[in-house]
Amino acid sequence: MLIKTISLFPLNATLKEFMILSPNFNLKEMTQSQTALRNNINNEPNTEQIENLKQLCKNILQPLRDYYELPVKITSGFRSEKLAALIGSKSTSQHCKGEAADFEIPGVDNKEVASHIKNNFDYDQLILEYYDKNDINSGWIHCSFTPNGRKESLTKNTVGYYQWK
Repeated sequence: MLIKTISLFPLNATLKEFMILSPNFNLKEMTQSQTALRNNINNEPNTEQIENLKQLCKNILQPLRDYYELPVKITSGFRSEKLAALIGSKSTSQHCKGEAADFEIPGVDNKEVASHIKNNFDYDQLILEYYDKNDINSGWIHCSFTPNGRKESLTKNTVGYYQWK
């Protein structure tokens, strides 16, 4: 008797890609990068980096998803050192440690979301980047998490970084 098996995973996928980090976030969305794909760069985190991504999801991203009841769009999550170098970022970036993500919630004012994080969450660093008060969808939010973090909040524009008070 011949038994046919059906695979639920694409042939070129790894099991890590389907790892669940929190109820609404998985490893694939936290590591996806068109730049990495185009340049054949391995953007897979190691065990420690995956644990950091889980903590980021548990402490920042999932609580945001639960509060707003809307999808959180990750525009940049984990970056391998090689990917970071290619895009002009530093290998010391918290993205390379799995501790940071850039994101937005489409249709919700980025400053409102960042303010919610600033006033309600424990975080390491929060940056409201390239925000224009005349366009609620402008810019993005960068947030990192480490236990007992600095709770540093900044804004960034074309000139530089500023303390957010």
